[in-house]
Amino acid sequence: MGIEGERKLYIPKVGDIVTGTVINVTDSEMLVDVGYTCEGVIYRQHAAAEKVDSLKDLFKIDDQVKVKVTQFKRGDESDSLLLSRLDILKKEKLDEFRNELEVDKDVTFKVKKAVKGGLLLDFHGVEAFLPESLIGLKSETLDKSELVGQEVKARIIEIDQKGRFERIIVNRKQIQFEELKAAEKAEFESFHIDDVYKGTVKKITEFGAFVSIGERTEGLVHISEVSHFRVKKVEDYLEAGQEVEVKVIRIKGKRISLSIKALLETPWNQFIAKYKVSDKVTGTVIRKMQYGMLVEVEKEVVGLLNRFDYSWNPDQNLAGDVEVGQVLELQIISINKDKKQFALSKKHLEYNPWADKKFKRGELVSAQVKRIEEKGAILDVEGIEAFLPIGEISQEHVSRIEDVLKLEQVVTAEVTDFNPRRWNMSLSMKSISDRKNRAEYENQLSENVSSDQSLADLFKDYK
Repeated sequence: MGIEGERKLYIPKVGDIVTGTVINVTDSEMLVDVGYTCEGVIYRQHAAAEKVDSLKDLFKIDDQVKVKVTQFKRGDESDSLLLSRLDILKKEKLDEFRNELEVDKDVTFKVKKAVKGGLLLDFHGVEAFLPESLIGLKSETLDKSELVGQEVKARIIEIDQKGRFERIIVNRKQIQFEELKAAEKAEFESFHIDDVYKGTVKKITEFGAFVSIGERTEGLVHISEVSHFRVKKVEDYLEAGQEVEVKVIRIKGKRISLSIKALLETPWNQFIAKYKVSDKVTGTVIRKMQYGMLVEVEKEVVGLLNRFDYSWNPDQNLAGDVEVGQVLELQIISINKDKKQFALSKKHLEYNPWADKKFKRGELVSAQVKRIEEKGAILDVEGIEAFLPIGEISQEHVSRIEDVLKLEQVVTAEVTDFNPRRWNMSLSMKSISDRKNRAEYENQLSENVSSDQSLADLFKDYK
């Protein structure tokens, strides 16, 4: 028997990898002798990893090729043997890029197609599977089909050995998460105390508002930092989506505290820029006290109106005349910038009728009866009021003032007391009569007293 007769016949099995000889090539298929009674067939789509137009461009007769048995059927008249090179080429690629395709390594793949449950990726002919749950973060709005044809970076998390070949599972979501955290950290570290940013109100709570000051960073504007004024509800000052300018006032741990009011003029600074001493202002009484009252001139800017600065009249009752909530016209009489205090006066806007009046005790004045009271009469003396006690009207007893004085009657009276500071002026008509009688008496005394008369005798006669 010759050498051909002595060669042992190879019996193919599905999954076997053998080396055969190309015995015929066409554009779409080629025949390979693998040592069996029939040749194996390799179709064009199973001969190369990439798409080719003709197998003649890749192979020729007598080429030695490594192939894998994918199908073997025995028949009564003939057998059929199908071969493929795809798994072999895949393993060769895997071996070629073994150093790059290891668990925990990040690799850039090209997305081949979207399949049920995920995406099929390619790396130089090596296939990898990206499960749908690991495609990306929830913030990514792309549909998986939109990634087909694009390059994506993914991390190899598992390489399963399936027989002679390996199945690669990758994770893109983890890389995105780590990149996001790294970007957040870098952005956070770029913020510094006293920096000023323009931000957008994202969320409003009872205790403040969260404001976005970067692509990934939010800070809190506490309710106490919204305004210099008292804030009861943040919604009264801010709303979601509103653009605001904020200042970084504190960075602690992973929290950033922001302030809006730090960039605004304080109510006090606005006040002193607007007003000066002697300016006339309008204020609302917000509190009454024993020594005066607090008056709000601008929103939450409060000055003191001392009771002595309410009226020139010392007898005017501030507590009785003014109520909380009443609006007053006032004048600023002092400003203490260091203590952030200012004083107000009502009387300085009014004329003081006593300011330029000067009367001496004993001086005779002309007065007009203005009104009659139980214990005396109020008389007008050059525009100010003076008091004429009932006992000072006449030397004779007066039971009813109306019997002696009439309204608008003009009389002459003597000044018995004058105190402009206390708005006090007292008059007497009786003292004028006393003085007149005394003068008459002294005249008679000088005319009638003789050398041999005693003063007692003369006085006796006069009486």
